[in-house]
Amino acid sequence: MDGIGDAGDIVTGAMLAAAVEPGHGRGSHAHHGACLNCGEALTGPYCAACGQSAHIHRSFGAVWHELMHGVLHFDGKIWRTLPELAFRPGILTRRYIAGERAKFVSPFALFLFSALLMYATYSIFGAHKDTAASAQESARAMQKQVAKLDSRISEIEAELRSADLTPNRRARLQDRLKNARDDRHELAAASAIAKDVGKAPEEAAGGRSIMEKIETDKEFVAYRLKANAYKFSWALILISTPLVWLLFAWRRDYGLYDHATFVTYSISFMSLLFSVYTVGSGLGLVSGVLILVLMLYALWHMYAQMRDAYRLGRAGALLRLPLLYGIAATSGGIFYGLLTATNS
Repeated sequence: MDGIGDAGDIVTGAMLAAAVEPGHGRGSHAHHGACLNCGEALTGPYCAACGQSAHIHRSFGAVWHELMHGVLHFDGKIWRTLPELAFRPGILTRRYIAGERAKFVSPFALFLFSALLMYATYSIFGAHKDTAASAQESARAMQKQVAKLDSRISEIEAELRSADLTPNRRARLQDRLKNARDDRHELAAASAIAKDVGKAPEEAAGGRSIMEKIETDKEFVAYRLKANAYKFSWALILISTPLVWLLFAWRRDYGLYDHATFVTYSISFMSLLFSVYTVGSGLGLVSGVLILVLMLYALWHMYAQMRDAYRLGRAGALLRLPLLYGIAATSGGIFYGLLTATNS
């Protein structure tokens, strides 16, 4: 399980270290004609008016290479990008794909920024005031599951003592017994740490602080992985992009890069919206009506971005909206499944 955490650190670090935009990919290589960003005539590899590269790549393989280029050049682009992302997301997506890139933050840079912001705001404002009580309640729930597993283990052990078992049946029971014992061990470890939340270090089990216990208990790495899911949030793009492609598989004018840009801007906006909700909830400003408004706004955002980005009519966008919502739910389910997989 330690390898998974290392992989997340490696990928996150690679995204932060990717400071050079590549010179390959589908798109224009010409150093003549008009700049796709501002319309001025090109006389070299860069536009003399706005500085944008004459080469505009659109290959899916080059997605991550432009990430840090956008991060290091946020400047005033963030203030042009956020209003467009909030109120005209489809137009922003289409303009970026079409070549207006020097004006806006790269979708992949914005994605990294929004993911880190979401994690930071949730860490600061997402914890409830009664953390210790919530942790104790979670510990009790896990203890009930441990008791159920103890009962299952006893039943399997009793059946294994039967003399008339076939070899295949015995092998299956032994596999079930091993899995049940592994599940019990992990649940017991999680329950023990949940009990320690809110206690002083000297009150924690074994005289160790919570952090010491987490760092030394290798069986609890999976639990830490779930708490650091932001490291693997980039996988949502890889999961969602081919699913969105299925909605427009017959449209030859859109490639994987275009779908990835659409997906990345959408995920970035939802992450920022969740950050706003988290801050408001932490400050006690969120009500049931406001939650409903945010949910409806998120649904409108999906509709507006899809309609304008893919130049759909109202009917076409509305018909595809439930499918797009299903894609979002499916991608989230697959992502959660990857994080919680026991055999990684």
